[in-house]
Amino acid sequence: MASRSEGFLIGDDGAVGRLGSTPAGAVETNVAVWSPVLPTAFEKARDATIFTRLGTPHSHKELKAAFEATPNVDQTFCLSVNNVILVFSASRDEHTMHCRTVLQMLRDRSMRADINDCVFNSVKSTDAGIRLEQVGDHKVYLVINEGVLGR
Repeated sequence: MASRSEGFLIGDDGAVGRLGSTPAGAVETNVAVWSPVLPTAFEKARDATIFTRLGTPHSHKELKAAFEATPNVDQTFCLSVNNVILVFSASRDEHTMHCRTVLQMLRDRSMRADINDCVFNSVKSTDAGIRLEQVGDHKVYLVINEGVLGR
């Protein structure tokens, strides 16, 4: 069930939209609310040492369907906001495996990454254009898609 708060709508999937008078309803923003179902996901994102941004030409709904259909791709190493996937890992070897797994998920569904909206092997999520902000003491993040630097 979606919730509303002063002009904004938070969908069941965490996507945040502005209420508007468009035929499609709410206008998508660059923010998502991430409340991981898996207890270790929060700590893994916070403690990660390497991040990759995989921008795609696909909609948030298409990515959500791909994640739901791929049980080995989960919140312990990736999340999405808008049409972007953030992959995070503790080590370079682990990160290579995680990125391959996510890219294979896209390939298996005839989806692709947009090389112009990708940033590989960043030390911080902000270097990959994604800011993770913890909300209070709760295990909830605001995931803010700031885009690729220099574009």
